[in-house]
Amino acid sequence: MSVKLHLHVQARLIERGATEAEVIATVEGGTTFPAQLQRTGFRRNFPFNAECAEWRGKFYATKKV
Repeated sequence: MSVKLHLHVQARLIERGATEAEVIATVEGGTTFPAQLQRTGFRRNFPFNAECAEWRGKFYATKKV
C-alpha cells in the first residue's frame, strides 16, 4: 500500500509526538475503526519507555498513534 501524508498531517507530527514512519506503519498494519463522516480511522501502539515533558513528566511504556 502506498501511503501519502497530507501537509496538515506532516505539520502535526511533532505536535503529537509521532514520526512519519509510525504513522505509515499505523495505516499499513494498525487496527481500523469507523470514524466520523464515513471515514476509517487507524490506531496502533508503539513502545515508548520514556518520560514525556509535555505530559507532566509522566513515564509511559507505550504510545498510541
